[in-house]
Formats: sequence, structure tokens, C-alpha cells
Amino acid sequence: MKILYVMRSISHFTYHESVVKSLYSDGHRVLVLFDNGWSKNYPDTPVQACLAANKNLTTGWSLRRKGLWRRPLFASRELLSYSSYLHRQDQDEFYTKRWQNYQHPYVKLAVQRSKLARKFIASRPVASALRTFERLVPPDTQIKRWLKENRPDVVVASPVDMRFSEEVEYVKAAKSLGIPTVVPVLSWDNLTTKGLFHAIPDITLAWNRAQAGEAASIHHVPADKIVITGSPFLDKWFDASLPTIPRDEFCRRVGLDPVRPFIVYLGSSANIARDETWLVEKLAASLRNATDKRLGEMTILARPHGANQEVYKKISAPNVKVWLRDNQLPDTPGSFAEFAASLRYAVCAAGLNTTAMVDAVIADCPVITLLVDEYRNTNASRAVHFQYILDAGVYEQAETVEQATSVIADLLDGKDAKRENRRKFILDFIRPYGLELSAGEVAARAIELAARGKSAAQINSEIGSRLPEREKVKSEQ
Repeated sequence: MKILYVMRSISHFTYHESVVKSLYSDGHRVLVLFDNGWSKNYPDTPVQACLAANKNLTTGWSLRRKGLWRRPLFASRELLSYSSYLHRQDQDEFYTKRWQNYQHPYVKLAVQRSKLARKFIASRPVASALRTFERLVPPDTQIKRWLKENRPDVVVASPVDMRFSEEVEYVKAAKSLGIPTVVPVLSWDNLTTKGLFHAIPDITLAWNRAQAGEAASIHHVPADKIVITGSPFLDKWFDASLPTIPRDEFCRRVGLDPVRPFIVYLGSSANIARDETWLVEKLAASLRNATDKRLGEMTILARPHGANQEVYKKISAPNVKVWLRDNQLPDTPGSFAEFAASLRYAVCAAGLNTTAMVDAVIADCPVITLLVDEYRNTNASRAVHFQYILDAGVYEQAETVEQATSVIADLLDGKDAKRENRRKFILDFIRPYGLELSAGEVAARAIELAARGKSAAQINSEIGSRLPEREKVKSEQ
């Protein structure tokens, strides 16, 4: 089977790596195309490792739409995405303003000056007109020609909803040729913090029921076109073949005393908190000043977000060790082993709102989210995807650093109140078919069946029939 997998950026490969590996390991020929423009300055180490491992995988650069339709079509898509944010009351204003910045200068000026303009853009007639325009614009000629010449059995594209998406053109062209199309959801927050799907695929692969609901309510994907697979991106946490690092060796690498306990502070992206170093310093002071000697002896290993490391260089607290890294993402076996070790050996993790905190939950590391006043009315705490996590009860919630310090003391005493919630969250959110079944394998099977023209209902039935009996029960609950 010939499978075309179109990704926005080479940096997104690790999000789909377990799916791609499952496909080529099953003997399918997989061609992965990346957009050259969105891939600049990103390393291709994970891609090269997979290319060396299996001859069924090849890679290349995707085509971009050209011609007169490009500018008006892309502008209309960003406007439709902006329109959806204007009438969504569940999402933080940060994301609405961000999408406003992607608009044509005249549109930005109008909505800044007039509430009436915002109301007009958010109206149903405008959204309907923009969707009609999308349907009337033909697929890109060169992409359609390429698909005719190469004749893939299925086109997989992701994420298709980020700003100025190029890969959505492959979905549009493939649908016009009757080639089955599949869109896997990229990440835990992708459906709620990005743009809309401007071409509805034959099959959408969601991580869990929550994402299935988001795909239907926000992106207008029919429920009968959604398949739940679990999270392929997080399969690495269940891969026993990946290397591990002994505690003493890890502490030596990052400059920690292996005898002393430590917590890991997981920094957020600049979109969430441009500079949260003051909070790290404040937490460090709270530990130093605690009457409990165990807390005073602890170190904070501050792990900045990969794209927001520079501000951490100014931290001077004696009980903070800043962990600066060359890799923005833990996307190689070595860098992932270090990340996993930081969570495995820490008493707990702390932070505001970052995907690394979800990683910590999967690693069974207790997590404290700092819901301090300074970030209470921002996207740090009001984002929809973050609310899901809070509602699941997997994080200890601290409104002050003193409360966080008290939680750390409880953890040192062996009081881990959220352990069972973490286990349930993994089954509900990450691996709904059970811990033993790789989400990448489930997604690969769904893609194979989609290529044969199977509906989402048939795919769900087929996937369910292959599960062990004990996993079937879990998936039906």
C-alpha cells in the first residue's frame, strides 16, 4: 500500500513517529512530505534515524498552492478561523487576539475600531459565505497533478488547522480525486487553540472522547467520521526499548547532588508566560525558609521550555539549578532519556501550564500547578485544554508558593493524593484502549482501513474486534 503522509514541518515528525513506524513495519511504502518553509532551522535527527532503519520510508518536500487563488483563499481561511473565535465563549481572549493578528491589515484595523465589525465577522452569514467560497475554489492544479501521477492509496495530512496551512491543500485535492483522506490530531491542545479544518477529511483521528467532541463542535467534523486512537505522540512513554539513565549519572549531567531530593520546575512557552523566573525564585525562597529541614535541603531543577530558555539565565537562587539544553524538544532517544529521568527521580514537578506537565503525569510523577494570581486571568489558567486537565483532578493545585511547599512536604511523607487520578487520566485521555496497545498501531490500522474505503464505524468496529477482552471492556466503559 502506498501511503502519503503530509506534515506541516519536519519538527512535527515526532508527533507522528509511532504511526509512521507502524505503517512501514507492516510493509507499506510511506512517503512523508514536509513543507520546506515551515521546516527551516529545525533538526531532522529523528527523521534520519527512521530513514536509516527501514527502506519503506522516504521523505521529500511538499508542494504549495500557487496562482491567483492563493492570497484570497488563505485570507478567507484565516478570517473564518477568526470568526469562530469571536463567538466562542469557552476560550481565553489571548487566542482570539492572536488570530486577529493573522488578518489582513484592513480587517485588523476595522475590528480594533468597531465592535460592530467584530459582530459582523462573527455572524453566521459571513461564516457561511466564507465556507461557500472555500467550496467554489478548485484544488491546486499542480498538487492534483502530482497525486494523479503518484497515485497514493490514502493521503494523511496534519495538522491542517495551523495558520496559513499548506498541507490542507493535499486534503482538498485528494478529495476531488476520490482518494481517501485522514487527518490525525497533532497535540492535546491543537483543536482548541489553532484555526479550523477548512477541508473535512474522510476520517479524523482523535486522541480521546474529549477531542472527538472538539472536532465535532468546533471544526464541524461529523461524528460518524471520527475514530479515537489514543495519543501516538505519547507512545514513547510506554516504549520499554528506549534507554534509561541511572540517577547518579543523570544528576552528574545536570549538576545536581545525587544525595539530595529535588523537584523539577517545568517552564511554559512564551505564549503562556514570557518570564516566570520570578515564580521559580519565589518557590526556591519558600523552600529555603521552610521549618522542615528536608525542604531546605531540596534543589529545584528548572527546566525551561525549549523555545523560552534565555530568560532563565538570570536566575541566581542558590537552591536552583537551571537546565539549559541544545534540543528544543526531547525528540531523540538520548534527550528523551534525560527528560524521563528528570521526572522519574524528582519528588514532583511544578509549573504553570505546559505539555511537559502531561508528560509528568504519564511518568507517574506528582504535578503541582501554580494557580497564582498573576496568571489567574490569562491563558495560562483559562485555556480550554488546561481546564480539562484540572477537571480530571491529576494536578495538585496551589494558589501560592507556600501551598506548593506544603504539598511537597506531604509528598516527602508519602502522601500522594492524585496517584489514582493519574492512572485513570492515562486510560481516559492517552490510551483509551488500554496501556498495552500502542496508539500508533491503532492509528496505523485506522489509516490502512481508511485506504480501503472503510467508514469510521467500520474502522472502530475492526479496531475493537482486535482488542483483548479485558481491553474491550475498558474501551466500552
